[in-house]
Amino acid sequence: MKAAIAYTRVSTAQQGNSGLGMEAQQAALARFVEAEGYRLIETFQEVETGKGADALDRRPQLSAALRPHASTGRRSS
Repeated sequence: MKAAIAYTRVSTAQQGNSGLGMEAQQAALARFVEAEGYRLIETFQEVETGKGADALDRRPQLSAALRPHASTGRRSS
């Protein structure tokens, strides 16, 4: 079984507090890993906008999610 990590994000605190956006993303991820034969080993979550030139700098969980791949040179698809 292939290992996978997940990153989920909502843009606003209201979306994050409601849980609906994150819950829907988690449900979609669960269906995907089951259908494709992946084993989800870690999930990173964030409430942060994707707008702005510095958006990646303001998303530490995205950086953390990508970090394991940087040392091996592998990329998830």
